[in-house]
Amino acid sequence: MDTNILVLSFTEQSKAFQAFSELREQAEDQKLVVVNEAIVERNPDGTLVIHDNWAQNSSGEQVLNGTLLGSVVGLLLGPLGVLLGASMGALVGESLSVEDAAIRSSLLAQIASVIPAGTTAVIATVQEYVPQVVDQVAASLGASLVLRRPIEAVEREVLAQQKAQAAAAAEAERVLVQQHSNEWHERMNEWQKQVSTSLHNLKSKITGD
Repeated sequence: MDTNILVLSFTEQSKAFQAFSELREQAEDQKLVVVNEAIVERNPDGTLVIHDNWAQNSSGEQVLNGTLLGSVVGLLLGPLGVLLGASMGALVGESLSVEDAAIRSSLLAQIASVIPAGTTAVIATVQEYVPQVVDQVAASLGASLVLRRPIEAVEREVLAQQKAQAAAAAEAERVLVQQHSNEWHERMNEWQKQVSTSLHNLKSKITGD
């Protein structure tokens, strides 16, 4: 059994919601195992919004917290996702294909590229006996495509992205501290001059000079 991160992309939002449900119906028939899934839509400005999410043995609004899929969705919802969405310049009506997505530099970029503006997608962690079950669901609902990537590969990239973001944040903080240090250093010289002038004036008043 292979465990994959799947993306089913739809131009009709209702079809995405239907796929969201049908995948779990297939799981109830023991044709696959759905670990968790989410419905996301890309806005015209390139940002993503999450409409619904589900996970095994979980309930509430934050069921994806602490999961790989939650990390994937979080990265796509954040600044990285906006950057990927904007950079690919995808519009409704563009030709989409797995081949187009495969040439992109990262798995997250591949996922972002198959959710262009005006589309809604189901992103899911699925354990598959055979790929035909999901493929048939996608075909029956008119999915634009199905992107399938091994969970191990996605997990490695998510960890790498998180480390890169942490390193970038640490560097930004270092630069900010340095800028503050430079600023205060310059102002310290001003303050020292102000104190010297004030002391000189005070001494003059005391001595009558």
